[in-house]
Order: sequence, then C-alpha cells, then structure tokens
Amino acid sequence: MQDAKRLQRVWELFDLLAERAPEVRSAELETLEADPAIRAEVQALFHDADTHTVHTDALRQPPPPLLAPGTRIGHWEIEHLIGRGGMGEVYMAHRFGGDFEQRAALKLLMRMDSAQDRAGFVAERQILARLEHPGIAHLLDGGEVNGVPYAVMEYVEGVPLTRAPDLGLERKLALVLQACDAVSHAHQHLVIHRDLKPGNMLVTPEGRLKLLDFGIAKHLAPAAERDSEPAATGHASPDYCAPEQLTGAPISTATDVYSLGVILYELLTQHRPWQLTGAAQIRALERLSLPAPQPPSTRVEGRIRKALRGDLDAIVLKALQTDPAQRYRTVAELASDLRAHLGRHPVAARRQTLGYRLGCRIRRHRVAYALAAAVFASLALGLVGVAWQGRQATIERDHARRQAVRNDAVRQYLTLMFRTASGTQEHDEVTAKSVLDGAAKRVHDEFAGDPESYADVALALAELYFQINDYTGARPLLVRLLRDDAGVAEHVRAMAMHDLAQVSFRESQTDQARDLLDQAQKFWNAEPATYRAELLDSRLLQSQIQRALGDPGLALRTLEEALPQRVELSGLQHRDTAVLINNLGLAYYQLGQLDDAIVQLKRAHAIWQTLGQEKSSDALNTLNNWASAAVQSGRREEAAEIYYRTLELRRKLYGPSGALAALMNNLGKTLSQLDRHEEAVPLLREAIAMGHEHAGGETGTIALAAGLGLVDALAGIGEIAPAREKLDSLAPAIMATFGSEHPFAAMLEISRARVERAEGNTDAASAALGLARQRLQAMGPAGAAYLAQLETLQEQWRE
Repeated sequence: MQDAKRLQRVWELFDLLAERAPEVRSAELETLEADPAIRAEVQALFHDADTHTVHTDALRQPPPPLLAPGTRIGHWEIEHLIGRGGMGEVYMAHRFGGDFEQRAALKLLMRMDSAQDRAGFVAERQILARLEHPGIAHLLDGGEVNGVPYAVMEYVEGVPLTRAPDLGLERKLALVLQACDAVSHAHQHLVIHRDLKPGNMLVTPEGRLKLLDFGIAKHLAPAAERDSEPAATGHASPDYCAPEQLTGAPISTATDVYSLGVILYELLTQHRPWQLTGAAQIRALERLSLPAPQPPSTRVEGRIRKALRGDLDAIVLKALQTDPAQRYRTVAELASDLRAHLGRHPVAARRQTLGYRLGCRIRRHRVAYALAAAVFASLALGLVGVAWQGRQATIERDHARRQAVRNDAVRQYLTLMFRTASGTQEHDEVTAKSVLDGAAKRVHDEFAGDPESYADVALALAELYFQINDYTGARPLLVRLLRDDAGVAEHVRAMAMHDLAQVSFRESQTDQARDLLDQAQKFWNAEPATYRAELLDSRLLQSQIQRALGDPGLALRTLEEALPQRVELSGLQHRDTAVLINNLGLAYYQLGQLDDAIVQLKRAHAIWQTLGQEKSSDALNTLNNWASAAVQSGRREEAAEIYYRTLELRRKLYGPSGALAALMNNLGKTLSQLDRHEEAVPLLREAIAMGHEHAGGETGTIALAAGLGLVDALAGIGEIAPAREKLDSLAPAIMATFGSEHPFAAMLEISRARVERAEGNTDAASAALGLARQRLQAMGPAGAAYLAQLETLQEQWRE
C-alpha cells in the first residue's frame, strides 16, 4: 500500500475507534483491518492518545469507567462501557423493575469544567425530547447522578452509513434521502445538528437509517432566545463540517447541507473529498487551505463513473459550495434534487438547457423513444423530428381517446347504478354495499358485447368494493375477468391479478396472493417505465405478504424504499402518499416500534385532513391503526375514544363491511382490556357475523380474531362455559389455517389462559401463557407487538 494511502487508512481507523473503550478497541480493529502493520500504527496512536489524556507519563492505562457494571441509575442498570469521548462516557444499559424489557445507551457527562458544560448537556436532552421522528434516536429518560447529568437514548444497533454492506447506487441514495428526512424534521423544530458524519448515522439490520447525537446541536430560535440558551457541547469533525464551522462564521440549515454533501460524496466514491491526515486541529487547518473538491465521478472507475457523471456530480458539488448562499438553502431542496434524479427529471443543480431537459424526457420514456428511433433511423434528422412529433401526437391522441371512452363507460354505468338505487322503495335500506351488489349482478349482461368496457367497469366496481373493505364482493368480478374467454387485454389481466391477490390475502390465502402478485409484477416489470405507478402501488401488498410470510423487516424496507419514489411521483399531499405512510406505520407497529408507528400514522392523518378526506375509508383505516398503536402503548382510554368515533363514521357512511368488522373487533378487545366486558360482548358478536359475510368466512382473520376477543370478554364476565365452547371451536380452525408459528397460535393460548384462570386453574393458565410466550419469542420481531400484551396481562395478574 502506498504511503499516502496507508497513512490515510491509519487515521481513518483511529478516528473510527478513538472514542471506543480501550478494552474493545483491539478486537474491533482486528475485525476492520487485516494488515498487521497498519494495526500496529493505529495501536501506537491509541497509546499516545491515552497516555496524554492523564497528568503523568507514568500512568499508562486510561481511568476506569465512572459507572461500574450493575450500577443502577433511575430505572436503568449499567451493563458495560460502549465508548468514551472528550465530554462524556456512553454505557450500554437496560431497564429494570418494569413490566417490559428495554436496552438503551446511557450518556454520562464526564467533564464538569463549568456550569455552562452542564447546562449544555441539559440543552441536548431538551433538544432530543422534542424531536419525534423514526429516523432520529429517541430520548428515553434523563436526570442527574451524583450531580452529573445523564441522558438515556434509544440504543441503535447498526453500522455507520459509509460501511453498510451490499449497497447499490439507488439504495445508497434512498438511505441519504432517509437522512435528509430526519435532518429536515430537526430543522423544522429549529435545530441544526452541526455534527453529521457516518458515525452518527447508523444503518440498522432492517435497513433503516437512524440519526444519533445532537450533542452540539444549535437552536435556530430568535437571537434574544439563543443568547439565553447554554452553549452546546462538543466539537464537529473537521472531515465533515462546513467551512463556516472552521472559521467561526454564522451557521444555518445550509451547514447541515454541507455535511450531507460530504457524506454523499464518500458514499458514492468510497473516498472523502479531501485527503487529510493528522490530529483534528491539523486537519481543520488543512481544510481551510484546500481548493474545491473534484467531481465524484473523477474518483471512480468503470460503470459507476457514468452513473455519477452529470446529475450526481452537480448535486454533490452544489451541496459542497464554500459559500452557504451558493448551496442548497435547505436539506429539503437537496432531497428534492436527489428524487428528481431518481425519477429521471431535471435537477435544479444543473443548467436547464433544452438538450438537458430533452435528455431527461428521453430517459423517462426510453421505450417509446427507442421504438421511434428504430422506425425512423434511416430518415434525415429533420424528418426524424417531424415524424416523431407526429407519432407522439397520434399516440397521445389515441391514448386520450381510449381514456375518454373508458371514463365515459365507467361514468355512465356508475350513474345508472345510483339512479337505479334511488328508485328503490322508501322502506328499503340503501347502502353502498347494496348499490354495489346490484350493479355487480348486472354488469356482465350490460357489457356482453364490449369486453374492454366490461373490464374497465368491473375493475372500477372492484375498487369500490375495496373502498368499503368488502373483498368477498369483489372476488367474482375479478375471477370472471381472468377467465380465458374474457377477451380482455393483458394489462387489464395484470391489474385484475393484483386486485385478486389483495382479495386472497385478506381471505388468509397468502400463498395464492403471492403467486398472483408475482404474475402481475412480472408483466409490469417487462416495461417498468410504462407501469411505474402500478409497480409502486403493488409495493403495499408486497409488503403485507412479506410480513405475513414471516419477514417483517423486509416488509418495512419495501415500504421505506417505496416512499421517496411515491413522493416524487405523487407529491407529499396526495392520497397515495397517505396510504403508503399509513402502511409504513402499520409495518412499524408489527415490529413493536410503537413510537415510530404513531409518528407515521399521525403524518398520514395530517395528509387526509389537508386533502379534506378525513372521513374517507382510507382515513378511517388510519385512525383505526393509530388507535391500535395507542392500545399497545398503554393508552387504552384514548384508543377507545378514537375507535368509537371512527366506528360511528364508518357505520353511518359505508355500512357493513370487513373494515367495520375489524373496527368492532379492535374496539371490543380494547373495552375488555379496560374491564368493560359487557360492553364488548355485543360488538364482538357483531364483528364475527360481519367477518363471516364480508372478510373470508369462518376462517378469515377478522372472524377468528373477534372470536378470540369474545372468549376473553365472556371469561371476563364469568360466563365460563360459553367461553370454553367458543375457544374449543376456534382452536382447530386457527391451527389448521395458520399453524403454530403464526401470532394467532400464541393469541389462542393467551385466551386459553384467561379461561383457565377464570375457572381457578392457575397452573393451567401459567402453562398456556408460557406456551404463548415461547411461540411469540420464536417469531422474533413479528411477535414483539404481542409480547407487550402478554407482559401487561401477567402484570395485571400479579396485582
């Protein structure tokens, strides 16, 4: 290895491990570096650094940690030291004495040179307390021990962003977009991070980026307020900080933009923009004398150079402008350009020439342009342009005509549908479902000679069934569309397969749903630019199937990767974006990350309100999910109020459906947990009956879930015999349909424990809970949300 590269590697390793506890440095160094000569140089630097942090050269070992393993602070017990820096120590800790287990990172301030130091650390806690975002490590607790302040943070297991393995270019950009989203959230709360670097940006095993350490964050409050605030603690890394941080000039949101630019540069090229060596102060001085960095594409070879040249070069260099006024003004602007690049739209960082804009258009519609080029390749350039424009006009005109015919067919049939409904006798109850059922019976005869119009109307009716969560009603329409003699186009068959996959999934036929979805996506993936919207929509069902098949982490990643694409395609204030964010919240819920779930569900609900659609079926689904997360967080009274409000709206506006059955099931179970069992019983009985009719029959998830809820409620009011009878009827159906590795199998044992305990059989109740715990723990993250319910129940029984 050349001397310059060797020296750079030595300092990279030193920077990475310098703040780690001495007892773990060697093992980590051995893992990161195979060259023994480089490891020896790094160890020598550690030796020098450690011996110069004390006041005598004779003392060769660093001081012991301030907190010994087993020390208890508040609700937390110390396990071991994680790292040590100039301003504090960080320990692994776990909660003790509560009704649930939790690991955390406890940060203790070491140096107390002044009241300003202490106040600065308290300021960090206050900053973190008001930042509530899934991409920012949460503050869990705080206080003082022996007069020294401490903060307890969410423990994040992960690797620094620039060391995450197996990252393709799009995945790298998706992670940077996650970072932008988290930093933008902080900026919206008037906080600049000021120390963004890969070590503060960890990628979890689930592929989620988490932002750490607001230790030197700065408020963006008015000057009069800032003057009264304590100075923030710590010092930014000279390798990633903005020039104004080195010169002492005022900082702004553009300061964090610069740091993100450095990180993006390193992520794309595997090199930092500058080759700096030496201690932090030396690197800082060297930074001030260096010219602007070279474009990222000049630092790489092969295919990646072509991918970086142009848009990404321009984006990175704009973020790295020395003058803050020449950078992106906000992180949101940086993110917007990254999304534009991913969507093959013009980016603001480049000159908007006609040739550049046309090139972006060609890349977005490369299939159509390639066909045009092949047809007219032999013609003169002028003729190519005229012919292509004429062809495009013809294609667009034909497409518009087809859309007009389709829309007219759907509009006329829906008008007929509701006109027919309005002619019913006054004593007949007219609901959305009754109107749809009547229309679905007539649609085949109405369009017997027009298969294209029939397909359009049938898909529209199926979508309306979905809106009232009546998947059983949608199935016959979709099955008929997929018959060999239906005479419909292939793109219609693909959409019908996707919609039928949704029906199958909600009827607990997960394997069939996966196969249907695979067929639909295979068709769309043949022309991904043409069917971009359909592919993006299908990610919702894809995530649900992945979660049902036992991989909730993959399900979460599918949605996280889809969100930037959805926002780029539809915008933030859009129905489809709200639906995706709702599903993202549900994915977090399934992993037991309840705070993250509630954040996302609140975001979705805010979009529904902005759109004026807070009474839509989708918005009511979001409220239902929000209330479910509130239940698992222990806020049951709040959840019951949300459920009741949502139930009243859904019953009034949409009538009986699978969604209404699910809502009654959730409310009934919540009432049981509040010991309002008599109130819960009729709701759960109605949910069972409605689930049978509208959501998969007797073995559908809603009917089975409501059945277990009814068992619990009956046991709660002392009706043991009917509770046991219901339990015995559910057990074979649950085990045959889902098997022992599904959450339903664990919930079955929890309900069994309730019945046994109500009969006074405490040993049998304990055995059932033990089996439930065993099954949930075997599920890993998929069982986390249900374990909390089990822990709560056991705590109640101890009282």
